[in-house]
Amino acid sequence: MIKRVFILSFFIAIAGFSISFNPSHLESLSQKFFLEGQEVKGYWVYAEKRGDKYQVIGAKDEGDFCVDDVARVVLFYSEAYEKTGKKEYLDLAKEAARFVLGMQAPDGLFYNFAYLDGTINKHGSTSAKTPSSWWTLRAFWGLSKLAQFVEDDDILRSIQDTYRAVKKSPPDTSSRLALFILGLCEYNKVFDVKEDIKKFTDELLSFIREDFVGTFFSVYRDRFSWNGWGNHYAEALVEAYIATGERNYLEMAEKLLSSQVPLLLATGLIYSIDKYIRLFPELSYSLDCIVTPLIKIWEITGKEEYAYLASLAASWLFGGNRLGVPMLGPNGEGYDGLEYMHVNKNSGAESTICAQRVVLYAMDLPDKYKSFIEFPRILSRNGLILLEAESGNPGISDVKIVTGNFGGGAAVTLEGNARLKWEDPRISDEYRIFVSGNFLNVELTVYSKTGEKIKKNLTGEGIFYFGEAVLDSSFRLSLSGSGFLDQLILVPERYGISLEDNEKVKTIFFDLQENNLHLVEGQLFQEKELKKQKLTYRVPLEVTRNYAILNLREMFNNDGFGTPVSPGNFDNPAGIVGAYFPANEIEEGLIFVESTPFLLKVSGLDNARCFGQKIVLEEAIHVKNLHLLMAANHGNYEIEIFVDDKMFKVMVTDWCLFPKKLMFDYRYVTSGEKQNIKCGLDLISIPVDTPIREITLPNAPNVHVFAITLEFSVGGEK
Repeated sequence: MIKRVFILSFFIAIAGFSISFNPSHLESLSQKFFLEGQEVKGYWVYAEKRGDKYQVIGAKDEGDFCVDDVARVVLFYSEAYEKTGKKEYLDLAKEAARFVLGMQAPDGLFYNFAYLDGTINKHGSTSAKTPSSWWTLRAFWGLSKLAQFVEDDDILRSIQDTYRAVKKSPPDTSSRLALFILGLCEYNKVFDVKEDIKKFTDELLSFIREDFVGTFFSVYRDRFSWNGWGNHYAEALVEAYIATGERNYLEMAEKLLSSQVPLLLATGLIYSIDKYIRLFPELSYSLDCIVTPLIKIWEITGKEEYAYLASLAASWLFGGNRLGVPMLGPNGEGYDGLEYMHVNKNSGAESTICAQRVVLYAMDLPDKYKSFIEFPRILSRNGLILLEAESGNPGISDVKIVTGNFGGGAAVTLEGNARLKWEDPRISDEYRIFVSGNFLNVELTVYSKTGEKIKKNLTGEGIFYFGEAVLDSSFRLSLSGSGFLDQLILVPERYGISLEDNEKVKTIFFDLQENNLHLVEGQLFQEKELKKQKLTYRVPLEVTRNYAILNLREMFNNDGFGTPVSPGNFDNPAGIVGAYFPANEIEEGLIFVESTPFLLKVSGLDNARCFGQKIVLEEAIHVKNLHLLMAANHGNYEIEIFVDDKMFKVMVTDWCLFPKKLMFDYRYVTSGEKQNIKCGLDLISIPVDTPIREITLPNAPNVHVFAITLEFSVGGEK
């Protein structure tokens, strides 16, 4: 018998604040089923938002429930019980543990995925039992935590078997080694393994690298690689200090967070740094990796700067992020990611657990800091600036843009001499300059604001430190040699945020020259004045029969159609290249969709991303129906369109969700290859039956308008 389990009513609210630890959505993901003859409780891996509801789904070709998630549940509810003393949380941890135990092999290692029918995936690359896998280490951590609160021989035998198995073949990457240390620190509260904690923590310290700014651990020893979702280093160091009393572990955790967190607050929760920097998506998983250890360090040291950093970071869930949008839903949903221009409101187990763990720990902060979480008052940010090479203006230089595994999906390839120029109002400071790419004896020259030339010869692949310079909004770089230039990375000498604290203004920042964290009064950073986009347009129209066809060319800002020779970029607002509609499948000009005429453009800029533009007609026209050709990238959007002062709500669906009124059998991807996914445009028809003068589009950048036509009543007033 299979049972879905819901617990929708219990949560802990912080007196005076609406911040709440609320596992309602998490429990809506739970389901009881039979695993090898025993009833267990799993948590669905994914939950897709469909309308105002969530639909649980498994991971295709992997399984429906996984140890990697359910072990997090065990840890999370064990911590909730430890902090609140509420028995219902302990019961939930014990329930989840039954699934985890059922996935353990006799040698102490774990399989990861199971299906709803009880089948265990024993062979998939993300599920097979392998030494020191993520799921084995996470099971060890969660069960070792729970073992402190229950008398259960099965759990004790399980963690002892896992301890022996992992110790025989310990992790060889720093991110998994940090996870093992976290498990050992909990295991140490049941069985004394202090010497193991010291041994493995000292080994972890050998992964520290100076390839980038501040203090970062590298996943690998032979090359620098870091990711936000595996950034458990600070928490591992703090717990190792608590277990052993070794002061240098705590000091290294402080050093790590002092330099990293101001950068992440100012820039966003950077996804990864490897051969290039990937900024998105920003994840609650990454957030948990910094907020939880910050609060633990604040509890140990009492230093207020850590409480500030923790609360300002946690505010990411409540709107203190780049887009100013909540990342936590009304039922405790942790949304799956913050992208460049939108929120992925799917809400699977991992995202929800990590978001709720942040809230659980944030409850330990004093009310002053909780107010920063709920009501973030960030005035300005000064963080990393990422310039994709393909976004630079080459002038008459002979360079080509190539697509592939690059930062923005593309890079500039050069052979000989080239020059690139950027006009970016964000640039106005003293920076440490890094470049990423693949170089064969390339000489690069940066021209500073003072006229100074900084030169460097580079050979190799990855991110390279270039030098320091004062730069302004007009920024030039020349190159000589052969290779690929992917990104320019500008890190200000002082990075952080300015905030409002009651009636005072403060700034928290890290100074690279001093190698120190500062909390000072006053607004050190000012928001850069960005170029304002024109929002009001008077557009020409052509009347034919009972239609007025609008010419929207002046307001177009996106190239949704293209060909491999002249590519477009419909779906990647963070980059220069993306996927796009096939321009070779339709003629530009007058087309008819459901007998309604539209003026369609398919070359150059051919549609408008919606930023709240207002279309003003020369005079009021009595309109029966307003027709729009529209499409959305990255999901469906319910939007508001205003006709004069009257609002109409309509749904614009994802460009690859069919059926469409204007449909194509394929699309092009960044490489120029055909991808056999149907895509197309929605026909949105709004009955207005009134004189209109203005049409106001929504502020929804992932929604595109390709054409607008006004329909009159037959024989009616025009």
